[in-house]
Amino acid sequence: MKHSAIRWIVMLASSISFVPAQAAVTLEGTRIIHDASQGRDVTVKATNTGAQPAMTQVWIDRADNQAPPEQVRTPFRLTPSEPRLVQAQQGQAYRLTYAPRPSDAPLPRDRESLFYFNLLDIPPKPAAATEQNLLQFAVHTRIKLFHRPASLPGHARDAAAALRWTMDGSQLRAINASAYHVTISDIVTPDGMKLTADMVAPYDTLVIPIPRTSRPFRNISFTWLDDYGAQREARTDVEILNVERSAP
Repeated sequence: MKHSAIRWIVMLASSISFVPAQAAVTLEGTRIIHDASQGRDVTVKATNTGAQPAMTQVWIDRADNQAPPEQVRTPFRLTPSEPRLVQAQQGQAYRLTYAPRPSDAPLPRDRESLFYFNLLDIPPKPAAATEQNLLQFAVHTRIKLFHRPASLPGHARDAAAALRWTMDGSQLRAINASAYHVTISDIVTPDGMKLTADMVAPYDTLVIPIPRTSRPFRNISFTWLDDYGAQREARTDVEILNVERSAP
């Protein structure tokens, strides 16, 4: 599974003609790291690369991407939070401030917490269009936002290398004993088989199904994403737990 920005189409009006959906407003980066040791604020920049102005709306959610933005509560405050018109070839900076309310449940202080930053790009109505024949779409971009408490043990850059990998029957497990999320984009076995990858949360285990016809393997190569969204390659040993399966 690739972990770049997630985009999908939102229908704004329905009729018989279609306006192609193209993301004119793009975000700088594919993830946001709010490092509490660097302060309460972090800034993300959006740029309108199109030839026309575009209306944008931003919000933050935890995991429910179907909840209306006005019903979502997170410990972050967005500035500006209201819809904003971004002119062609111009940018808009959004400031995310960690400002939990007294009534909010406190976030864990011993690990990262995961949120999502959302941007809705609403293109302008074509000048030649009419209300009777327009089907217009907006583009929704959603990227990960990690809240990283101050004074966490270790470093995020070392978390992927510290994963413990085990194979037990038809399951490969990635055991994360660190305080950081590790986003894995690809896993390849020695015989070239590619396995479905995902993100493993702090102090959690990611279970990856393996075809039962696969022979045991004692190492893998995998690709993970760093704080900047850059791909990093690694190779690691796999501990075989099912002794009978591993017998020659």
